[in-house]
Amino acid sequence: MATLFYAVYESAGEVALGDPIQEGTVTIGVASAQSATISGSGRKRKRVRLYADVNAFVTWGSNPTALNDGTDGRPMGADNPEYFDIEAGHKIATILR
Repeated sequence: MATLFYAVYESAGEVALGDPIQEGTVTIGVASAQSATISGSGRKRKRVRLYADVNAFVTWGSNPTALNDGTDGRPMGADNPEYFDIEAGHKIATILR
């Protein structure tokens, strides 16, 4: 089973600082799937580390849908973690690439 792993951090520099305030997974498949809502207090934007174990597209928003045609979302390479600033209250969506 292909999986997108995410970790949410309250503090951030060039990378995440401290322990994550939230962690979770989303199954990556042929249909778009969403994460739980990104939590957090204080600073509205959170530094989020994403790691996919297969090639995938990811996007985020209040009710995101990931598309695998490259028109919406960011490509993620397998085993290549990336950091993004995502608003608290948003969700992450993913789909196979």
